[in-house]
Amino acid sequence: MEETIALEPLDEKWRGFGWHVIRVDGHDHEALHRAYEEACGAMGGGKPIVVIADTVKGKGVSYMENQCGWHGVAPNDEEYAQAMAELEQQYVKC
Repeated sequence: MEETIALEPLDEKWRGFGWHVIRVDGHDHEALHRAYEEACGAMGGGKPIVVIADTVKGKGVSYMENQCGWHGVAPNDEEYAQAMAELEQQYVKC
C-alpha cells in the first residue's frame, strides 16, 4: 500500500481533520492507560478523539516478530511453548 499512499505521518493527518490525537507505544500498558484517561478527560473538548497505539506484529516472539505470515495463523504446540517461554522471560516480573 505504501506504493500508492503513505500512512505516515498518521497523527498529523488526524490533527489536520480537527481530531484530538493521542499517540503511544501500544505495548506499554501504562501508556495505554494514560492515553485512555486523557481521552476521557478530553471528551468535553468538542473534538473527536483518536488513540494511535504503535505496535509491532508478534512482538517478543523471535520467530513471529515482524513476520506478516503469522497474521491469523495459530502456532502448533511446539511453537506455542517456545513463544510462551520467550514472552514469560521478557514480561513476567515477580
